[in-house]
Amino acid sequence: MKLRMVDRILAWQPRQSIRGIKVVSFEEYQYKEPFGDEPCLPESLLVESFFQLGNWLVILSSDFAEMALVVRFEEICFRRRLTPGQCLRLEVDVRSYRSDGVVLDGRGLVGTRTIVEGRGCLATPVPLGEYQDPAALRVLFSEIYRPDVMSPEDPADGPARRTR
Repeated sequence: MKLRMVDRILAWQPRQSIRGIKVVSFEEYQYKEPFGDEPCLPESLLVESFFQLGNWLVILSSDFAEMALVVRFEEICFRRRLTPGQCLRLEVDVRSYRSDGVVLDGRGLVGTRTIVEGRGCLATPVPLGEYQDPAALRVLFSEIYRPDVMSPEDPADGPARRTR
């Protein structure tokens, strides 16, 4: 079973940026409760959402020929918790995009509040077909790419624009 940590892709620009949404599901917010913690998305899954969205950018920028394997990251700061039903707006920007590595920075917001920030995620592009089925990912992308969807947390921001 594969976890899908990006619920919607709103906009993307090849080799530059990608925007998406992650909504905390009932199952996800219960992961920490057995350990006595309040209901929230575990930080490790929050980071995975960033990694997956950044990976979508590499996949889309290469027309489904490459994906990225995370090598390291400089810093990730958790400012607040992502709680049940909240809609996290993810923003990933390219700092450097080369054939031997992609460096990404990102942030996640609920409304205007920053939940998480990360910088300096280094990922190495590899052939997509060696790890995933490109045809299946094209189908998944057709299901989650919704440039006309906006975050319910941000009604004042207006509809997302297609930037491809």
